Amino acid sequence: MASTCPFETKNTMKATSISDNEWDKIIPISPQLKSVKYGNNRQLILMSYISFYHLIAVGLFASLFLPTIITGVLSLIFLIYPLVKQILRCYNYLPTPYEKEVIRTTVTARCDGDFVVFLIGSRPNGPNPLATSFKNVGTAFQSMVAELEADPTLGYMGGDMYVGMNPRKSSFLHVQYWRSYEALQKWTHTRLSLHVKVMMDYRKKEQYEGTYGIWHETYKVRDGEYETIYGNMPPIGLALATQAVEDTKLNNGPGRMERRKKEKEVENNMNTSTK
Repeated sequence: MASTCPFETKNTMKATSISDNEWDKIIPISPQLKSVKYGNNRQLILMSYISFYHLIAVGLFASLFLPTIITGVLSLIFLIYPLVKQILRCYNYLPTPYEKEVIRTTVTARCDGDFVVFLIGSRPNGPNPLATSFKNVGTAFQSMVAELEADPTLGYMGGDMYVGMNPRKSSFLHVQYWRSYEALQKWTHTRLSLHVKVMMDYRKKEQYEGTYGIWHETYKVRDGEYETIYGNMPPIGLALATQAVEDTKLNNGPGRMERRKKEKEVENNMNTSTK
């Protein structure tokens, strides 16, 4: 089976099939964007505990110990600096953050063959944001992703990390795309993998103390049984993990769903005619 997954081929410009509507025009994606470390903030864990009330309180408390003139100057700086930057961006004197990564057209994702979507999340259950156990699981998680990104043969195609806004649910979520369910299972159960070591530590202590919660869901997606659309967006989701191709027909969900099916029929007919 031909593969169009850059984490396997390391070639985002190669198309292997024939179809319509710019299906073979692969849009190159910066390798930097494919790393989960891109834009990752190591202090995200504190966001689960810090509110606007904390920030206001810190500012008011600091003003009690600073001369009035210094408090006034600092207030103006923190007010004027972001305001001026925003005005300059409106008049194109400054670039919008990450503007260069935006694909200025409508695209869809292309991944030949079955794949797996794996969701994994975590949240702190205790009152201490600096609890050693929760910091350890964060470090272990980053190490596991680094291991996966360093070895394309493991079957991990890519993913991205998100921060939840509902404190009742998961605080952090990582969406992962895998070449197959077998590859995912093989890595998670390999005796010397980081995942096995993390789970052993979890079962020894955290499973019973519950300092943090952890969850995951796995979905098998059959070849062609998915549909994606991205309009004026940076590479994201399945398109980031595999390949992005142009698709200017916005209201064409059924067409995108059927395109891979038609493509496979063409491939099968070509294979049959050559025998």
